[in-house]
Amino acid sequence: MAYVSYRSKTGTTTGVGIEAQRRRPDPLRMEVPATADQLAEIRRRVSSWLESLVSGAAAADIVLAVNEACSNCIEHAYRDGPPGLIEVEASVEPDSSGWQIAICIADFGTWRAPPSQPTTRGRGLAIMSALSDDVDLERTSAGTTVRITFALAAVGGDGQRPGSRTT
Repeated sequence: MAYVSYRSKTGTTTGVGIEAQRRRPDPLRMEVPATADQLAEIRRRVSSWLESLVSGAAAADIVLAVNEACSNCIEHAYRDGPPGLIEVEASVEPDSSGWQIAICIADFGTWRAPPSQPTTRGRGLAIMSALSDDVDLERTSAGTTVRITFALAAVGGDGQRPGSRTT
């Protein structure tokens, strides 16, 4: 809070307190073809949207989690057919401890269960979980939606920031 005082020519002092708050950005919505050449544009637009909310490592962690979710859509959802679409929606919403960034990544393809045998692949969901506060996966006959949340109260404050669980 900033306090500004003004003393008039008559000797009267007037004080005004100003509390500045960040303006929450409008939600981000994009629909792009589920092709690898779209990943750079998705990362750029999410990074740009995050600029007024977080920076540095926290922003990089969020962009990495979104990139992993989008990569999964591209690689798995439309495996047996032509590429479909990816929808990305990002918003700031209230949660139990303040505000959070919520990003939903949706496809309209078919869910592929992870292989039962260990492989060198299949770490996308684990990476998303390590970088975020919560990952919710919803599979339906219409496609798959991954909802990833990041607490804003923890970013840059005394709490853990996104990704700090892995370092």
